[in-house]
Amino acid sequence: MQMLTFDRRILVAATLAVLLLGSVGIAVPAEAARDLPIQLYGSRSTGWGLTNTSLSVPGPSLAVEVGDNVTLNLTSFDGNRHNWYIDYNSNSAVDANETSSSSPSTRGNVVWNFTVSNRTGTFVYRSRIAGDGNMWGNITISTAGGLGTILGNPLVVIGMVVVFGAILAIAVWAYRRPRHPPEPPQSQ
Repeated sequence: MQMLTFDRRILVAATLAVLLLGSVGIAVPAEAARDLPIQLYGSRSTGWGLTNTSLSVPGPSLAVEVGDNVTLNLTSFDGNRHNWYIDYNSNSAVDANETSSSSPSTRGNVVWNFTVSNRTGTFVYRSRIAGDGNMWGNITISTAGGLGTILGNPLVVIGMVVVFGAILAIAVWAYRRPRHPPEPPQSQ
C-alpha cells in the first residue's frame, strides 16, 4: 500500500472536515417554538387592523411559523361579536380541520391561544360570524426557522448533492493523479 504524500493528506483531511461540518450543520436541533402575541381590531365595515386606526380590507398580512404558540387578542371595534379562523381551502366556511377560535359570548375582547399547525403556505384568515364578509386577510405559515426551510426546498437538496459529488470527484482526482510529472520527450 502506498503512503499518501503530504499534499494529499492535507486534501483528504480538508475533504473530511468539510463533510463532517456539513453533517453537523444538518443535525442542528430545531429552534424552540416562539410565543407570538397578535392583537387584531375588527369591524364589519372596515375589516381587520393591528391598531384601532389601521383597519382595512384585506386586513394586515400575518406571518407565523409551524409550532408557534400564538396568543390572539381580538378586539371588536364596532360593538359586534367577532371570531377568527384560518380558511385553509378558501371555501369561506369553517371546516373541522381548520384552526378556529371559539364563538365569543360577549361583544368585547376575546383572547385565544393556539399552536400553529404543520401546514405551510399562504391562507386566508376570516371572521366566521354572518355579515363579517369584509373581515379577512392573509396569513403565511412557514416552516420553523433554521434548516427546516432550507432542507424543505428540493433545489437546495439537489445542490447539496451536487456539491458533495464535486468534492468527492476532486478528492478522487487528486488521489489518482500521477505523483511525478512525466519525463519530457527526448529530442533527437
